[in-house]
Amino acid sequence: MEKMKRGLRIFRGKTNLEKVLFSFLFLLFVIYSVMLIYPILWGLMSSLKTTDAYFENTFAFPEWPFQFSNYSDALDEITAGGMSFWGMVWNSTWFAGGSALITMEFTSIYAYVLNKYKFRGRNFLYGICIFMMSVPIGATFVSQYRLMYALHITNSYLILITAMNVYGMNLVLFHSFYSNVSWSYAEAAQMDGANFYQIYFKAMRPQAVPMMFTLGLLVFIGKWNDYMAPLLYLPKMPTLATGLFRYQTIVERNGEYPILFAGLIMCLIPIMVLFGLFSEKLMSNISIGGLKG
Repeated sequence: MEKMKRGLRIFRGKTNLEKVLFSFLFLLFVIYSVMLIYPILWGLMSSLKTTDAYFENTFAFPEWPFQFSNYSDALDEITAGGMSFWGMVWNSTWFAGGSALITMEFTSIYAYVLNKYKFRGRNFLYGICIFMMSVPIGATFVSQYRLMYALHITNSYLILITAMNVYGMNLVLFHSFYSNVSWSYAEAAQMDGANFYQIYFKAMRPQAVPMMFTLGLLVFIGKWNDYMAPLLYLPKMPTLATGLFRYQTIVERNGEYPILFAGLIMCLIPIMVLFGLFSEKLMSNISIGGLKG
């Protein structure tokens, strides 16, 4: 409420032209928000219908009594590769959580060394990061697929090794973050007798924890929703996103779309809970043009 009052005071203090521009932008954001929320609400309504009611009018509000049984049916029917629904939830959890943790730890320490230590070739290594960001994913898809199977890390927890890939936008953001961290912290730690590892883990890394948490949460969400990588590299250990993708082909034959939407809503719940719990932290660490340290 206080934020709303402060926003109204700021709005009243603007010129007429600024009010028009502000109102126009506000309207655009409202339309954009509705476009994001409507598919979720439509999926929720569809998950509470019978199959006949869904095909009779796909956009109608579900009739009472709501078909909550679709959710229990989804738990029983949505399977993939002999894996149950809860087994796929576990696979999604370790795949997304492990990837987020490993990616953030390795990217943080790599960016720290690349930024704070002067050695021959560091600009070249950073240039590789910029170059790789410009290479289309499709150009490396075949070679990546062959490499995974050549290393025999498919259908295994060892797939998390791939999360050690530090190149990408996360490296750019961490590199920028450490540029704003004074080296005086390291000098003070050196005076106390700290070695290289102690300087990083006790003086530098603690300052990067908010950024690591924010970017890690975004990586977690991306990996939780990723169905292509598990579909290719974890065919015997399908994640929930992969299971829903496979179940969609079955639904196209039997028409049980309400059960599919029930599964999609349950897949969304963890992400929505995480965003609800940490949205303020996410927004506080994100600013125009990047992330704040």
